[in-house]
Amino acid sequence: MRFLLTPRWLAGLALAVAFALVCVSLGLWQWDRRTARHAANMLITENYGQPAVDPASLLPPSGELLPTADEWRPVEATGRYLPEGTVLLRQRPLDGTNGFHVLVPLLLDGSTTTAEGTTGDGPARALLVDRGFLPSGDDAGAVDVPPPPAGEVTTVVHLRPAEEPYGQAPAGQTRTIDTAGLAGRAPTSGALDAAGAQLVGGAYGVLAEEVPAASTAPQLLPAPPVDEGPHLSYAFQWWVFAAGGFVGYGVVARRHAADLRAEAAGPGAVTGDGPDPDERPGPRDGADPARRRRAPRRPSAEEEEDALVDAAERDELVRGAGERSALEDGAAGRR
Repeated sequence: MRFLLTPRWLAGLALAVAFALVCVSLGLWQWDRRTARHAANMLITENYGQPAVDPASLLPPSGELLPTADEWRPVEATGRYLPEGTVLLRQRPLDGTNGFHVLVPLLLDGSTTTAEGTTGDGPARALLVDRGFLPSGDDAGAVDVPPPPAGEVTTVVHLRPAEEPYGQAPAGQTRTIDTAGLAGRAPTSGALDAAGAQLVGGAYGVLAEEVPAASTAPQLLPAPPVDEGPHLSYAFQWWVFAAGGFVGYGVVARRHAADLRAEAAGPGAVTGDGPDPDERPGPRDGADPARRRRAPRRPSAEEEEDALVDAAERDELVRGAGERSALEDGAAGRR
């Protein structure tokens, strides 16, 4: 095995180590994703089915993001929709169908309930509500958006943290639920200014129920799935691949060592890679313990047949010689 210390084989070992490190890192990455998914599932399980509470107890102050512990908590919010501030959230498919989510500001009842501005402490607050899904159809730019219920409405929504801004979208559409950005862009900004309201910047609500219900409404979004995905199996697969690199290196090294032994032993030598068909178990040779004594080889069928033919020919020759000798002896006696 001295060849393992040569530069070529040391480089191969380094490559196997590098491959193993990459596979282990990818396995740990999948494990971290599985851990994060498990934590998110636990949060959904704990929060989604809780009783709805007043939004004032959970909505974050201006400029702050909804705490992770409050995500998916249901709140019962009463107010009136501002349909002129409707925005379509694009590229959010549902069950394999491409479409939009309909985002509408809900002017909350509370310290301020009128459209003229404030009647209590501070400006009115509006919560952006995701009212559900609309398929885009053949023409994504001409989707018909059903209006929300007019007048006062009582809703139950599940709170979600606002999303980070990303990319550009046509007028009246957005690619993320970036509440702070939407509050400063038309048409949402115009509806908020007209109502004298301020949009909740760190959270939005996913509609679960509204009373009274609209005659035609977007499809309510289903409850979030609670599963860990394939991350755990992917992690173990990467770790198996890491071990496989060393196994492959060992197999190649073993075959190379067998080839070197065969070359050193010369032609016809037993290399140890498999049993010799002509070798039989027996006592060790005293002169060389590594060698085994060979048992007499059993003749083949062809060789046995040739031996029988040779024996028959010899018998025929012996009989012929005997007959000639007898004839010669008889002739001598007559003389």
